[in-house]
Amino acid sequence: MKNIESALKNAGAGLKDVVRTRMYVTNIANGKKVGKAHGEFFRDIRPATSMVEVSALISPEILVEIEADAVLL
Repeated sequence: MKNIESALKNAGAGLKDVVRTRMYVTNIANGKKVGKAHGEFFRDIRPATSMVEVSALISPEILVEIEADAVLL
């Protein structure tokens, strides 16, 4: 989440500009925790969101990957 916030800041944007997120988790049993963290981070912004379980991510130690789409005007 901090990486997303930093990338947005570097582009002259902020979390308020995020319109969609996608969360990829390697174990859907962790989905509730991931969703809670996402909700706390985005609070009132409420972007469209989806969560998908995948068999693996690029490195075995990575358990969650999050994509964010933002609209910059």
